[in-house]
This record gives sequence, structure tokens and C-alpha cells, in this order.
Amino acid sequence: MEADRTILFADVVDSTGITEALGNVVSRNMIAEILDQLASATTAVGGIVIKTIGDEIMCSFESPLDGIAAAVDMQRAVSARLPVNGIHSRVRIGLHSGSVLLESGDVFGDVVNVAARVVGMAAAEQVLTTGETMDLAGQASVPYRSLGVHGVRGRDEQLHLCEILWRGETAQMTVVAPKLDRGPMPELEIQLGDQILKVKAASNDAISLGRGGECTLVVPSTSASRAHADILTRGGRFYLDDHSTNGTYIRPEGANEIFVHRDQALLQGSGLIRLGEPIAVQGPLDVEYRTRYGG
Repeated sequence: MEADRTILFADVVDSTGITEALGNVVSRNMIAEILDQLASATTAVGGIVIKTIGDEIMCSFESPLDGIAAAVDMQRAVSARLPVNGIHSRVRIGLHSGSVLLESGDVFGDVVNVAARVVGMAAAEQVLTTGETMDLAGQASVPYRSLGVHGVRGRDEQLHLCEILWRGETAQMTVVAPKLDRGPMPELEIQLGDQILKVKAASNDAISLGRGGECTLVVPSTSASRAHADILTRGGRFYLDDHSTNGTYIRPEGANEIFVHRDQALLQGSGLIRLGEPIAVQGPLDVEYRTRYGG
């Protein structure tokens, strides 16, 4: 049977790192508790948990607003958890809406595939959805900001991505989405002091960051690893891929700081990157990033 549904994927960020830090038993209990919280947020608004796979949960909702409400409740519940031996709980969430096939308690179709792609583009503590979902939800009723149009691997049609602003301090911020016109491929500028490097979305170029002399951009910080992170392109988007000891902090302009550790985060718009320690105020070793579009 076909029906209109909003599909939500949520997964625990850096579950491998959690296991390494806490051990099998403690980490398994911690992840199970987080998944229970995600399931409770789903059923509280009338949603259905379709399945859990490892550190990920898949849910279905009859309306986009129910899915968005559940996503906000999920993030707020998980962010309120106390750290376990210094390890904080973080999840990332992706949603998409449309017609799906309901069969034997499972859900199938392109909407499911797109939702899975969207959660893969989300950073820790981020809720990403699509322009279609926002249109169905009614844009004025949900605080969000447009992240522009992005290519998706395996799809000819580009996706308009939107970030749901779930934190209280941004609850009044609403940005109307632009039209989904096919735009030029972007370029990412990376700047440290007077050094400016550029990566084109249409290329397979990458920039390596770290304090080692072999890196493309040498960041002489004692908190940075020798080979700390890479900035790479995939599907017309830019990602920071962290493989460091202390992790990477990203502060998008006008948004909250994101922590990435042995994981990837989507770089959107402009902001700051600091290797190995949180960003309080901008310092001389902070890497700036800016997305540019041609004419």
C-alpha cells in the first residue's frame, strides 16, 4: 500500500569512539539508552519506529510537522543527558517526506533513500531536512534556515537542504527558502592568516590540515594532530573529515558550535574551524571557511 509519510533517520555520532573510550558494556548501555530516548520521542507524537540498526533508528510519521517535532524532542533529550566518563551524547537527524510503500511493517521507496542520504549529510547535533518537507510542513510554522541546493550521490535531481533550528536561542529565526533553481557549482575558500586555499566542488581536490609539515595547510597549534583532518568534496558538497586525537570544532556563522571526532561534517556557508579545542573567541590559529558561487 502506498501512503504519504515523513521518514526520519537518527544515529548516534562517533559510536566507535564511544566504544573505544568506555568499553563494550558501558558504551552498549549508553547507546541503548539514547535509542530508547529517540523511540520515546517518536511514539510521543504518534510516530512509528520502523527499525533500529546498530546505532541508528528509522521512524515514520504521518505528517511532516510530527516528524520535525520528534526530531526537535530527540535533540533536546539527548543534549540534556549527562556525560558518561566525560563522553557527551550526540545524534544527527535527517528527514524527508513523500509517497512510500508500506509493506509488512516496513517502509520502502525513494523517500527512504533520500532520508538516509540527508542524515549522512548532517553534522552532530544537527537536524537536516528537505525543501519538500518544509513546504509540506508550512514554512512559517517551523524555525529553520535554508542551506541551499546540493547534489546527491545516485540522483540526477538536486536537493534543497534546510536545517531545523531546535535550540531555544535560535527559536525565532526563520529564513524563507530560495527557489530551487539549478545554480553554479560552489567553491570553498580556506584561509589561515594571509594564506588562502580554494577547493572546487566539481573537482576531486582535498586539503589536509594539521601541524605536520606534510599538510597542505599547516596549523601550528599544540592541540592539533600532525595529520588532523581533511577537507574534501563529494557530490558537489564540502566535508571536513576528522581523524585526530582531540577532534575538530566548527562554528558556522550564526549557528552553534559543532564538535567532530573521527567523523565527517558538512561545511556550509561560512564559519570558523579550530583544531583540537573549542572556539571561545576567534584566534590567530583559527581556519576560516567561505562558500563562493560563480556567476
